[in-house]
Amino acid sequence: MSNSHVATIIEIPIPVPLPVKYTNCYAIDTGSGWVIVDAGMDTPDARNAWADAIAKHQLDRGKTALIVITHCHPDHVGLAAWLSQQLECPVAMMAGDADTAERYLNPGAQHEDIVHRFYGRHGVPSLLVNSWLRLDDLLRQTLVLPESFQRLHDGETTTIGSTTLTFIEQGGHTDHQGVLYLPEARTLFTGDQVLARITPNVSLWPEADPNPLQRYLHSLSQLKTLGPVIGLAAHEQRIADVRARIQELEKHHEKRSAQILALLESGSQNAFELTPRLFSRRPLDDYQLRFAIGETLAHLEYLTGQGLVLAVERNGLIHYQRRDA
Repeated sequence: MSNSHVATIIEIPIPVPLPVKYTNCYAIDTGSGWVIVDAGMDTPDARNAWADAIAKHQLDRGKTALIVITHCHPDHVGLAAWLSQQLECPVAMMAGDADTAERYLNPGAQHEDIVHRFYGRHGVPSLLVNSWLRLDDLLRQTLVLPESFQRLHDGETTTIGSTTLTFIEQGGHTDHQGVLYLPEARTLFTGDQVLARITPNVSLWPEADPNPLQRYLHSLSQLKTLGPVIGLAAHEQRIADVRARIQELEKHHEKRSAQILALLESGSQNAFELTPRLFSRRPLDDYQLRFAIGETLAHLEYLTGQGLVLAVERNGLIHYQRRDA
């Protein structure tokens, strides 16, 4: 008689005060304890949603083996400490993103100067940078991390009950996002690396990967080698074919890169000048502009690395121009 166990997966939508509205968290029944994927942001509504889910699905103390956080953003890790206390289990995250989360809470005395210098070189006004720093300060006040993380590494595999879990490190959206693969179920928990409809934000940030789009595209190519798999994403609906969706994302970034090259035909520009031309379909508030500038910079640095664009510093500002100009 076979002792194999087919893992049952339950989706638990946790509300977040963001445009995406929910973080899709998941509970995996391994047959020897639950594994939770992502926790959501720490808000009263999120705690209430988790309390309801714990009661409904009997995720009681001692019945959960592990909480896995896909990456360091507050709408994923924000409630991890509280949830860990409720379920009396450890929290795991890719080592690099665990380090990033801890640095985010304690950024250091030089952090604001580093951020101002970084964005100032790309033409971003100081008042706008100050508004972003104030938002970060507000987020830090609401973010409580677990006392410690079980630090995961790329390719690490663990078996809980009869369910095998493989952790795969992915770059781009964050420097060390972790996606979780269940080979028996041909199911990939994609976090924010692959989403069904929207394009995950890939931005150039201060003190982070200098070419995040190149890393993102390389990471996606690694996921394609898994073959046909179902994707359970942290936002929006499930992905019927992850490999097909990756091909769509690759085409999106090809198109975006071509748009930037076309816009640079009119002459060299800095990232702050180029961003509103690239994102011209609707006005952007300060919060959205931060991500738009980051995405513009990610594409500019990618094109620079491809030898199609030159970055030239003039009077303390970095201007980008086509290499064939």
